[in-house]
Amino acid sequence: MIEARRRQQRDWQSAELKDWSLGRVATYLDAQFFRLAAAPAFLVVAAVTLVPVLVALALSFTGYSSTNPRIAFIGLQNYITALTDRQLHGVLLNTVVFVGSAVVLETSLGLGFALLLRRAFRGIGVFRTIYLMPLMVASIASATAWRVLLNTNAGWINYFLGSAHLFQPDWLASPDWAMRSAEQARVDGANAWQVLWYITFPAIRPVFAFAVLFRVVDLFRQFPLFQIMTGGGPGLGTTVINYYVYENTFQFGKMGYGAALAVILVLMMAIPLVLLFRLARSLRWTSICAKRPRPPRRLPRSTSATP
Repeated sequence: MIEARRRQQRDWQSAELKDWSLGRVATYLDAQFFRLAAAPAFLVVAAVTLVPVLVALALSFTGYSSTNPRIAFIGLQNYITALTDRQLHGVLLNTVVFVGSAVVLETSLGLGFALLLRRAFRGIGVFRTIYLMPLMVASIASATAWRVLLNTNAGWINYFLGSAHLFQPDWLASPDWAMRSAEQARVDGANAWQVLWYITFPAIRPVFAFAVLFRVVDLFRQFPLFQIMTGGGPGLGTTVINYYVYENTFQFGKMGYGAALAVILVLMMAIPLVLLFRLARSLRWTSICAKRPRPPRRLPRSTSATP
């Protein structure tokens, strides 16, 4: 009887070990399958992103241009030229102003509309539809429409301002108004403020930080807005570094210098992205820790003698 029980116990242990081994093998095969399935997409993405980056990095150390098609290594000369380029200094200032102001404006309006869209009131479906319609408009089409609206002589905005006998700015030809116009075209118990600041915003801080991160990347990459609306002008009034890279590379034919500017653009994007990514991770970790239930507090032991 005892021997039969021991044999049955060994059979159970053997079956459990077999099931555990099969489970591990299945998990390993699943992981390998997903890796093999994702490998082609990963290789394509790596080819279309990593190869151009390496080529641009290599060209940034050469004097290659349309007038000098011979690839000759010149070391850090392009980067030294960028440091002494006074036009680039103004372009970098334009980029910082545009990205900073557009991020603040877009995230503030986006947060406000998000808080409005979460409320339930009559007509909320229509409002949500109208709010999402601009997402279907291409940036080139949007920039073209704003260029027509902001035309100094034939634009609708100046027409209505003139009809009301108000000041009609030279929206796209004045250095004081051109960047503001581009930024506007890019936007397409406790009281409410205390509830937002102390309850709602702490709950969405990690998501909000990632949203700001994506907006910074998109704004640094902005090109059609300036090409269609202002062409970087007047002068360099609305030229950002992405458009400056395009001008030097394709209009002026300075491939090596344009590649160096592209590397500087990547570095400019990397600094705020690293800071925002670390901030988002710390906020996410803080949010997770805050949601964990704390263990009950132990009461101090009584020092009085027991009877």
